Amino acid sequence: FPESPRWHDGRLIVSDWGAHEVVAVDLAGSSEVVARAESFPMCIDFLPDGRLLIVAGRTLLRQERDGLLLTHADLSGLSDFGWNDIVVDGRGNAYVNNIGFDFPGGEFAPGLIALVLPDGSARQVADGVAFPNGMAVTPDNSTLIVAESYGSKLTAFDIAADGGLSNPRLWADLAGGAPDGICLDAENAVWYGDVPNRRCVRVREGGEVLQTIELDR
Repeated sequence: FPESPRWHDGRLIVSDWGAHEVVAVDLAGSSEVVARAESFPMCIDFLPDGRLLIVAGRTLLRQERDGLLLTHADLSGLSDFGWNDIVVDGRGNAYVNNIGFDFPGGEFAPGLIALVLPDGSARQVADGVAFPNGMAVTPDNSTLIVAESYGSKLTAFDIAADGGLSNPRLWADLAGGAPDGICLDAENAVWYGDVPNRRCVRVREGGEVLQTIELDR
């Protein structure tokens, strides 16, 4: 059940939700389990110094260079529900989102985004997000983009000097799409995975679709 792909130090790093493992795969196809966490989901990203962060239940874990997993932040005080995706900016601030209801069986409620500072302190910085999923930060650390899977849109926030978020705005209306994971490319366009529609889409700010890759149905 591969999720949360990241490119790091010449290898593709993915979290295998089914096996509760973080796996690294090199260009020759050799794989290595680099961490294990009993969690579902378990999204990942890296601090600027290369240490791995893992969203595990209501805890954000940090893997030290010797492989030891430590608690980076306790998120239990911010929501009664499990946490989902994560992105780390160039200053070491981690943004973690929470879908806001008991998925998949619970009644829908809007989710939130939390900020975890490098010292492990955490606070809520946004709410009212319709199933927050993949996130990306622009290279200048000025803007956070989040996929609203139930809102069929990408939403942007301004990032303040202290990491707080403000000025939520429509980055792209996806016209019925259901964005899941996202990433920014070199031209600041966003690629998003659309699971229900079995496609990957490249879109520019404002909603212009640049490319669509239909996946095998």
